[in-house]
Amino acid sequence: MRLTLTLTGAVLATAMLALATPASAQSGAPPTAQQANGGAIGRTTGDQQFRRFETDEYRTEAEAEAMTVEEAEAQYGAERVAVAERVQALMDAGQCTEARRVASEAGERAMAIRVRQTCRRR
Repeated sequence: MRLTLTLTGAVLATAMLALATPASAQSGAPPTAQQANGGAIGRTTGDQQFRRFETDEYRTEAEAEAMTVEEAEAQYGAERVAVAERVQALMDAGQCTEARRVASEAGERAMAIRVRQTCRRR
């Protein structure tokens, strides 16, 4: 019984590979695992794109939180880290408008937008 299932699986895998071969022969690349399993070729759904975006965002945030001050200065520059610390202190004090102004004057547009999204006047 088990041998029959194994042989059936091998035959099905070979058949799927044979179906994917003409597409891969055109590009010269071997079929991907998704193509070999009968998945869509080349395009991702909106859900797949959203999950990939969310995963990347989570990974980036987790890496940034684990970063020491020295690592942040090495990656982003001491001036940018100093601006971020000043903006964070202003946000903690509830001075949202001033925090946005400091970020904007430093040329940190993304930081100013982030302040607007997360900081509320108290």
